[in-house]
Amino acid sequence: MIAAILLLAINAPILGCDLADINTARSLHEALGRRAEKIIAAASAGGPNADALLDGLIDQSASFALGAGDVGRPLGTGVAGARSMAETMNADQFRFLGWDYIDGPADACGKQSVKVDFISSTDQRISQVEFTFLKARLIAAEGWERSFETGTLPRPAPARNGS
Repeated sequence: MIAAILLLAINAPILGCDLADINTARSLHEALGRRAEKIIAAASAGGPNADALLDGLIDQSASFALGAGDVGRPLGTGVAGARSMAETMNADQFRFLGWDYIDGPADACGKQSVKVDFISSTDQRISQVEFTFLKARLIAAEGWERSFETGTLPRPAPARNGS
């Protein structure tokens, strides 16, 4: 019983809107991008600490989907959907683009979304996922998985003086 009360107390700020003090678009974009990364990392890790974190950050009805090729793939809802998405992506890296626009006011507790790319370097796949939040809790994560290639660009030889 005490453990349950402590767990509720730990998650209490998250269940409301723990990002309410963020009031600029740039700060909110950064916070939500990090939150999306944290959700996928915890879903990949598993265990009681990850479960408690995920329960606090994900709405139980949140939908998860990750299409590939020509086929959309629903992956479930709630924490189980997050785990399914993390397993499907098999990501070892993430990235999201910065807020490179004029900063302005933002409502962190309103409906907001952020796009985050998750990369599986072993499978050479990138999953571009849009995470939608309401009251700072995840209500949907939908994206598409694609293959990719990387490499280095050849550098031109430096010009010689007097040529």
